[in-house]
Amino acid sequence: MSLELNWEHHDTHAVVRLVGTPQLGHVLSALEVIAIECAGIQKLLVDLRGISTLQSFTDQFALGQAAATKLNHLHRIASVVPVGRKTRNSERPAREGGLDLRVFESEEQALSWLLVKVPSPES
Repeated sequence: MSLELNWEHHDTHAVVRLVGTPQLGHVLSALEVIAIECAGIQKLLVDLRGISTLQSFTDQFALGQAAATKLNHLHRIASVVPVGRKTRNSERPAREGGLDLRVFESEEQALSWLLVKVPSPES
C-alpha cells in the first residue's frame, strides 16, 4: 500500500501523476495535499494510470464525492485512467457536487478538453 504523487507545473495548468497501490483512505488523504498544492491553479490533470487499485464502484464514487468537496476551487479537472477502466463512476458525483471533472483514457484528449478556453459570463 503505497502512493506517490509526481507533479508538473505549467503556465496554464498542473499535472499530478499518482503511482502505487493505495487504499481509498490514502487517496482521500492525498486529495488534501493536492488541494494545497493547487492553490492558485485553475486547471488540473490527474493521471491515475499508475494506480492498480480503486477499481470498485464504491471507491470511485467516493473519490468523485471527495474531489467535489476538496477540489472545488479548481475550474476544471481532467482525470486520465487506463484504457478499458473508464467507468465515469467518479465523474458523476463530482459533477453533481459542482466540480467540472471529466474522465479520459488518453492524456492528449484530456489536455485538449482541459485547456480549451471557457468564455467568461461577461462575454
